Amino acid sequence: MRREIADELLEKVRGDYDEIADAFSASRTDLWPEMERFRDFVKAGDRILDIGCGNGRAYQLFKGLAIEYEGLDASAKLIAHANEKIHEMLATFRVGPMTAMPYEQGEFDVVMAVAVLHHVPSREYRLAALREAHRVLKPGGWLLMTNWDRWKPRYAKEHLAAATKKLLGLSPYDFKDIFIKWDRGGKRLYRYYHAFTRGELAGLCRAAGFTVTENYYVTKGKRTSWWKGDNLVTICKKPHSADRIDLSERGV
Repeated sequence: MRREIADELLEKVRGDYDEIADAFSASRTDLWPEMERFRDFVKAGDRILDIGCGNGRAYQLFKGLAIEYEGLDASAKLIAHANEKIHEMLATFRVGPMTAMPYEQGEFDVVMAVAVLHHVPSREYRLAALREAHRVLKPGGWLLMTNWDRWKPRYAKEHLAAATKKLLGLSPYDFKDIFIKWDRGGKRLYRYYHAFTRGELAGLCRAAGFTVTENYYVTKGKRTSWWKGDNLVTICKKPHSADRIDLSERGV
């Protein structure tokens, strides 16, 4: 994908979430079952970064733990919802892109990215986002991700249309890029998604410097096959220097 097309899509994603912020925030109040496991990777005293935090709903995962929580989102309107909803001294929110995060190296013990990387266009920008997550993590820190599984039969029409246009030279987008309709709260638009495969996502994480420890599909929090999964859960660790993998040997 050309850089200018990817830039346009990044701006579309930001603008779309500003436009649907009210209805989207209202639809994101409860935790998804698979998110509960993320708490296992957090201990008292940790600093947590929630990339693409939206209205900050993930903060409720850590109630009762003495942690510092930072939420980052490209949508200023969703960050406004987060600030309105959450009034905790140890929770702060900031507007910013995940491809160039406003944090120092090694600031966080845990980075979460819940249903966000699939909205980042082009391999170049997805890899940049993962490298930023790697940069802001401490050695030994965890990256915890979910991405929507868009390979289920209900999206076959979107995939067929997108692939046909690409093969005919009529699409500026990448293979596996699709647009899914949002029609709620009086707003109708088409949100951009990149439909990850498990192998593709694992390869990106390794290329960014991570060790992939788990990578599986879930539905209602239980592991399942790709054609039944609602989400793809990926858990990665930033190696200590002594444990660093030689990526060249993996062909990444």
